Amino acid sequence: MTPEDSAGLAGLHPCSLFLGSEEPPATSAARSRAPSAFARTAPVAGTFQSVNVFFRTVVLLVLALLAGWWTLFLRAKLGASERDLAARTAELTAARGDLEERRIEIERLGRELESRVAEIRRLETVVAEQEQRIRALELANRLLKVQHRVARLEVLAQGAPADEPGHVRTTVRFTELGADGEPLAPGRELTVEGRRVYVESLVIQFDDRYVEQGDALRGSSLCLFQRLFGEDQKPAEGVALDARGQQPAVYGGDTTPDPVHASLWARFWDYANDPALARELGVRALQGEAPFVEARVGKTYRLELRAAGGLVIVPE
Repeated sequence: MTPEDSAGLAGLHPCSLFLGSEEPPATSAARSRAPSAFARTAPVAGTFQSVNVFFRTVVLLVLALLAGWWTLFLRAKLGASERDLAARTAELTAARGDLEERRIEIERLGRELESRVAEIRRLETVVAEQEQRIRALELANRLLKVQHRVARLEVLAQGAPADEPGHVRTTVRFTELGADGEPLAPGRELTVEGRRVYVESLVIQFDDRYVEQGDALRGSSLCLFQRLFGEDQKPAEGVALDARGQQPAVYGGDTTPDPVHASLWARFWDYANDPALARELGVRALQGEAPFVEARVGKTYRLELRAAGGLVIVPE
């Protein structure tokens, strides 16, 4: 290259190689003066421009790849987040459903518990009523079976009189007793014909409901002794015990006897023959009784009156 060519290249503007801008007059003149030198530098400028375009393309491609990768990455993250959110939402929905089921179950159990508590209270009331009823029945049963000692019969002697060797006479001591078992009056020594001793009495029995309730006036049967006789004599020939029509000694001790009892004894056979009239006073039965025992010397017998029954003789 000659000095002139170098001077011409030096006079070129740097941007003219890439931008193709208008050359300065001096440069144009130089080129005109050295056309062969410029022709030789044209391939270098084209190569440089091609490299520049290539690098710009690579950079844009890299940027595009980075943008695509980042987009895919963000989409993947977003998809994962959406799936996680969907899973969490499903879990939350399931948890809410389970919570609602449990709430319903708790309400059901609460209602069932209230129902059972109410049933327990009802059963407790029923049990209390039944226990009270059982106690009342037990008391009534005991009252029905209560036996009052009303008299004592002691056998003092038994044998044949000298004038009648084939005949037997029995001598006894008859003592009426009070509710405490103590004598109401001194005993009476009585003699009857025969070995068997009969104790005749009138008995009034009241309805069981009065006995069960322990009614003050009608809570127990009443007994009025009539007479004592033996097997070898007529009842009318027996020995009188209580005066006819009077109130029994065991119920006495009061200057003003109960009018109900007094009326029953005064009209005993009227009530006995008129059940409707007897029922008005709560009477179940009015009848005569004559239990007997084959007496043995030295033995003592007690006469008992059952609250809801009649007169019995029991050896002591």
